[in-house]
Parts: sequence; C-alpha cells; structure tokens
Amino acid sequence: MLDLIDDIKELFYKKKIIIISIFIVIILGLLFGSIYITIFSNNDKKELINNISNYYDYFKDINFSKKIIIFKESLIKNIIYFIILWGVGISIIGIPITYIMIYYKSFILGFSIAGIFAKYKINGLFKILLYIFPGKILILVLSIIIGVFGVSLSIKLVNTFLKKEKLNFSVISGKYTLLLLISILVSILSASIDAFILPILYNLI
Repeated sequence: MLDLIDDIKELFYKKKIIIISIFIVIILGLLFGSIYITIFSNNDKKELINNISNYYDYFKDINFSKKIIIFKESLIKNIIYFIILWGVGISIIGIPITYIMIYYKSFILGFSIAGIFAKYKINGLFKILLYIFPGKILILVLSIIIGVFGVSLSIKLVNTFLKKEKLNFSVISGKYTLLLLISILVSILSASIDAFILPILYNLI
C-alpha cells in the first residue's frame, strides 16, 4: 500500500501533462453537463424536474429493502465503471476510451447538479452538496487516479510495442490491480453512503 502511494505521488509529479489533460476533460464534462439542460424543450425540462422530485420523494419513509436496492444498484454501477476504466488502461487502445469514460462521468455529474439547481434554485445548494460529497467526489478522485495510471500504462505499452522498450509488466500490473481493489472498496463506501446515509440527511432537510 505504501509503495502504491509513493508510486501515485511519483506518477503525478512526472505525468503533469496527463494530469492536466484529464482535469481539462473533467472541467469540460462538468461544464457541458451543466449547460446541456439549457437546450432542453419546456416539456423535457418539466420531465427532468419531475424526475428529480421523484428522486427525492423516493427517500420519504424509505424502508430497509429499498435501501438494499439502492445499495446494489449503486455498487454494481460503480464497480462496472471502474472495471472497464481499469481494463482499458492495460490495453494499447485504452487512452481515448479512458478520456471518454472520465468525460462521461463528469458530464453526468454536471448534468445532475444543474437539474437539482433547476428544480430547487438557491434552496437546492445544500441538496447539491449532499449529493456530491463525499460519495461522488470519491468516485471522481479515484477516476482521476486510475485514469492517470491507465493512460501512463497505455503509453508504456505503445512504446514497448513500437520502440521495443523494456517493461516490467508484472510489477506494474500488481500495483495496478491493487488500485482496482481500492476502487471496489471505495465503490462499497459510496454505495453505502447513497443507500444508508443520504436518505436520512435528505429527510432532515
């Protein structure tokens, strides 16, 4: 674990271009996701607002069985996302797919925030804060870390294939696999927050 942390620090120090490019993708995703609602028709906006209302109404008097359903759906969605994001990192064609997946994740987050704001205006700021922190933030941060690792590894694989450079794949894959296990644990934590903590906080406000 300590070696992985050191590798993350070293990777982020050496791969500034990759990090900057991923942050640009995230910012663009959040930006376009948040303004996407502006091109909706009035009927589409009404449907979106109704869906958001239904989302919060679902948490009223929520029972344990519904919480389990929320937990399973959130957990499966995040694990599938991280497995795919992790998997494309160990392939030569993984670079564009990694950027697309991170853009999509940030786009959905920006769209969701804009939708909540469209429904509740200024009064929805606290709802937005609860929605994104800490679960969605953890997922996004881990996406950045896996994305940087994945793009860096894909570049190394390309150089190995084209330039015949040596690559100690067993060591790299071991640390990369540990990162996948961490992402699964974070997915469990995020799903637990969505299912068991957020309903309580939503009902309080």
